Amino acid sequence: MIDWTDFIRGVATLFSWDIPLSIILGLTLGVIFGAIPGLTGGMGIAILTPFTFRLPLMPSLVFLTSVYTGGCFGGAISAILINTPGSPASVSTTLDGYPMTLKGLSNEALGISIAASAIGGFIGMLFLLLIMKPLANLALRFGPPEMFMVAVFGLTIISSLQERGFAKGMLAGLFGMMLGTMGMSSTGAIRGGFNIMYLLDGIPVIPALIGLFAFSELFFLMEKEYITEGGEIIKRDLKKMIKGFRTALRYPFNIVRSSLIGIIIGALPAAGATVANIVSYNEAKRLSRHSHTFGKGEPEGLVAAESANNSSEGGAMATMLALGIPGGQATAVLIGAFMLQGLLPGPRLFHKHMHVIYGLIAAELIEEIVLIAVGFVIAFYFAGIVTIPTRILIPTIAMFCMVGSFALRNAMFDAYLMFIFGLIGWIMRKHGYPVIAVVLGIILGPIADAELIRTHQLFAGDLTVFFTRPISLALVILSVMAVALPYLLRRRKKGHTREK
Repeated sequence: MIDWTDFIRGVATLFSWDIPLSIILGLTLGVIFGAIPGLTGGMGIAILTPFTFRLPLMPSLVFLTSVYTGGCFGGAISAILINTPGSPASVSTTLDGYPMTLKGLSNEALGISIAASAIGGFIGMLFLLLIMKPLANLALRFGPPEMFMVAVFGLTIISSLQERGFAKGMLAGLFGMMLGTMGMSSTGAIRGGFNIMYLLDGIPVIPALIGLFAFSELFFLMEKEYITEGGEIIKRDLKKMIKGFRTALRYPFNIVRSSLIGIIIGALPAAGATVANIVSYNEAKRLSRHSHTFGKGEPEGLVAAESANNSSEGGAMATMLALGIPGGQATAVLIGAFMLQGLLPGPRLFHKHMHVIYGLIAAELIEEIVLIAVGFVIAFYFAGIVTIPTRILIPTIAMFCMVGSFALRNAMFDAYLMFIFGLIGWIMRKHGYPVIAVVLGIILGPIADAELIRTHQLFAGDLTVFFTRPISLALVILSVMAVALPYLLRRRKKGHTREK
């Protein structure tokens, strides 16, 4: 529970003029980094960490966590406006965010994402404050079998990607998994690398995402004058953004459920916001009365996706602070920032510097509230994208796609790879294959592959371990239900139709 003495000491460290400045500046830079395809919040933290060397302890940590918070939301802006997830954690946001833009509801979609992001992030930090230690202990119980089943459970979204054409979804998912297992495995074996050194670490996710979503969309935009019909008259409208903000508040159960999914998955090392975003969207679609409208501009889907990826920050921070284990790129860099300030995340941090942890959590709760104002300002100006003619927009986006892909490793190979994935995405979308399934395979395939190998090594090939460990068994059951339930519901729906 909360140690109120340390909590008050921690909050007292925030009463300084440089703390509000750190929050506003960090959130602004984080949102911008997240909104630019190819530049993620984690990359923003890495770039900006050197500038915090000479700052005092709390302003430096608050600034970097603000960049983290802003980056979690920023990816939604480009996902909604140009069908490009600014980071992998916003991949499911495109499924309903961009269709809303095509309907002329870009302002409303941005408002929904701001509300879901801020509330989801606040819930995540509140839970971090209340159950930080128990959540970290739960994360410790997830070994290779459990992590493998987490990846498998994430892949079950493929079964509900399309109401029709289940086979196409599975084929696309298997293609993605094949791509995801390219490169050097955890045993040192090189698979499908074609003697190209840039593929030793596998297919880089950022160029693949940019190509499949953004660059492939450019081929379709060539046939239009504006992104959406009547784009020249769809102006930035703050009132409509506020209307969208209120729309998100109509789904309190969805927000809470998605936030809890984000917290739990965010606490698992190597899972993080991307898996939380995918799983939460899948569960929202499965449990919704309007599941048939998902993927066509359904606000409920947007709420689920954005609540989860922002609340996952709370789970990731719990694991990082309590155990010293990074859940992803952003928290890995944050550990380095802590060490530069003379602090080592882990159990000792709780005994010696508990007031610092409480102060940081209190600052992050404030960040989520300030994110609403910062998010509205930045999203308002970005919303003008839909009014730009495609003859200007297409070459501009293409340039950002090339630069964003190149910036990952400073390699032109990644830019060429992005172009290839753009062609693949265009062909797949023309023939009704879901590109999200390929992305799922690329992201979750390596996790499943590595954890299955570790399970085989640790348990001498005894695969019954998946059924003898309680958490793993629960995930097996959930995965089977996740695949079977959509099929049974479709059968039931066809039966009712025949009776009528």
